Amino acid sequence: MNRLSGLFLLNILGCGAVVFAAMPNAQPEAIVLTIQEAIRLTVERAPEVSLAAAQAARANQTLQEIRSLNLPQVVTGTGLAYNNGFPLSIEGAAPSIFQIGLSQSIFSKKNKNLILEAEANSKASQLGPEATRNELAAKAALVYYELRQARKLKSLWTDRLETAAKDQHITESLLEAGKVRPLEVTLAKTATSFAQHQVLITDEQVKMAEAELRDLTGISDSTPIQTTEPEIDNQLLDQPAENLYRRALETHPEVLQAEANLRAKEFHVEAEKGDGRPRLEIISQYALFSRTNNYADFFSRFTRNNFIIGLSVQVPVFNGHRTSARVAQSQEEVAEARFRLQRMKSDLKLSIERSLSALRIARGARELAGSEVSAARESLQVNETQLQGGRMSPREVDLSRSQLREKEIAQLETQKVLFQRKIELLRVTGTIASLY
Repeated sequence: MNRLSGLFLLNILGCGAVVFAAMPNAQPEAIVLTIQEAIRLTVERAPEVSLAAAQAARANQTLQEIRSLNLPQVVTGTGLAYNNGFPLSIEGAAPSIFQIGLSQSIFSKKNKNLILEAEANSKASQLGPEATRNELAAKAALVYYELRQARKLKSLWTDRLETAAKDQHITESLLEAGKVRPLEVTLAKTATSFAQHQVLITDEQVKMAEAELRDLTGISDSTPIQTTEPEIDNQLLDQPAENLYRRALETHPEVLQAEANLRAKEFHVEAEKGDGRPRLEIISQYALFSRTNNYADFFSRFTRNNFIIGLSVQVPVFNGHRTSARVAQSQEEVAEARFRLQRMKSDLKLSIERSLSALRIARGARELAGSEVSAARESLQVNETQLQGGRMSPREVDLSRSQLREKEIAQLETQKVLFQRKIELLRVTGTIASLY
């Protein structure tokens, strides 16, 4: 019984050692990353979005500060003073043990427009994170496609390198048999070297695109990334330019931000004009006096508890043209902001038309590339049939295969350009958020 227990224990230890030895060689499980997930991860972790959100929060706190102008202002305090003879005042107030002052604005054209200006600035700041997300989403989509494209190209050039190496080996054998010229070997080696260089280029492109995608999404280097074919089927891509322009005016973050900034500057003009308007405030004050300040000696009746409440009406008469100068400066700022907004809208409309034009050209190029690939594939099939019948040389068939690969590579490039044009149009119109 003890012998059996010992054997059983040895078996367990042996299995554990085998599992432990195999663990370091185990590869981490790859994740299948879609373009939507890549964009979402990028937007969620990007420090640029956090920075824009912090700026928006700061603008909101500024708004709260400005709103306090129309809230009651209460000041309390105490002090210590010695007087000889008649009780003099300190900073316009009689010496007191305890004092409370309250003021409440009930009419101020300036305060009202300062609050409206702060609200418009806060709204403009709230649009900052959205504009940042729009740019980051476009960047993440392009990097994702770059990785997908580079991997496809690497696969095609790897196949081309294998074929070129075989051709070179066959050509060298034929040269030894005296059936070809040395020039053929040189050409075959050149083709192999060219394919090797292209494989090197695409390998570096894969590494750089993957590194950039990991940096954007936060995926660790130890986790393999698998990509899927990114598809963008957005109905906006088929809309006329005028429809896209009207929609962009309603959704584009930068345009909305510029409009909010313009409104803020218009309110600032009214706030500066308010400096010359009457202001009304309710004021109140309470003071607790002390007998040690000689009030009883100089006044027929002494009261320790004293208060006043009333209405303060202030009507500006003349301040040396300061108000008119400030109003003029603010009006110039409004004019500049309005000109910038008009230029932005004009550039936006032109960018949409330009993007749509480029998109139509890219679609035509993709269709043409697809037709060329189909024609090259059919031509290869015909040549392979003729090779089997002895009516075509292997060299000519290999040339057809090379032409097919070149057409496939050109097709990939047209697909990449088409994808870039789609992303650019969505970015320009501010609707790229529809991807995630």
